[in-house]
Amino acid sequence: MDEINMINSPGTPLRKAQEIMLEMLIEFDRICRKHRLTYWLEWGTLLGAVRHKGFVPWDDDMDLAMPAEDFEKFMAIGQTELSDGYMLQTEELDRGSGVCGGLFRLRHKNSLLIGALDDFEKGYCKGIAVDIFKEVPYPTVSRRTFKFFSRRINKSHSFFRFSQKLTFKNVISALVYPIYNRFYLLLWRIICIGRKRNRMMPEINKATYGYPTLLSDIFPLSEIEFEGHMFPAPKNPDVRLKDLYGDYMTMPPPEKRRIHAKFICPDTADCYNNFTPDK
Repeated sequence: MDEINMINSPGTPLRKAQEIMLEMLIEFDRICRKHRLTYWLEWGTLLGAVRHKGFVPWDDDMDLAMPAEDFEKFMAIGQTELSDGYMLQTEELDRGSGVCGGLFRLRHKNSLLIGALDDFEKGYCKGIAVDIFKEVPYPTVSRRTFKFFSRRINKSHSFFRFSQKLTFKNVISALVYPIYNRFYLLLWRIICIGRKRNRMMPEINKATYGYPTLLSDIFPLSEIEFEGHMFPAPKNPDVRLKDLYGDYMTMPPPEKRRIHAKFICPDTADCYNNFTPDK
């Protein structure tokens, strides 16, 4: 375990980034409590809370979830409520970011975290981020049916989120995918007609893995310890985590304990001191 903890030992860029994300979570929690908005820890952040009482040691991002109504309310007030040094990021507010479709981000303005898909030709904020997903109701359908639609809708939706090379294949894809996307969305909506919506998950274009969780396993929310603070969590985290990760209390093998970011700089005033070119 000591070897694992070395990944984010005190003073490392990763640990400093995690400390900034914790500060952002505390700020987000403050605003949500002030306006009585519902949210909870989700995905890898929820896993970290249960297994580590904090961040998964190699995790360089943070995931939160909100019901659709509260998500929209935060979108309306977030920009004015956030303290200096933070910003609300969507494609409309920060052109080129590609943050849209049931997702917004909180960004730390004075840091830099570069992911594999970041585009340096676009001037959007690339600071340390917290992802907030809009959760919507779903009916109970078979897992196989849900995966069939979510994979196809995600594939067509994701194509337009990022810059693509000008190739014959991509030109054809740009013509076909809008039709492909509308077709599967229409079929999905038809399947949902008349069914009781007793589950919840991010919108289907963001549901890249997992299966919608029963509302009775989410609400009423519980509280869970995360980095020495208490934050909202689903009523039954075990159900959600087993669906996402299986035997989630077992640590993954060393080769899967990877930081996703290509470059982390917790303070832009000191970025070049942390830069190590690839050899």
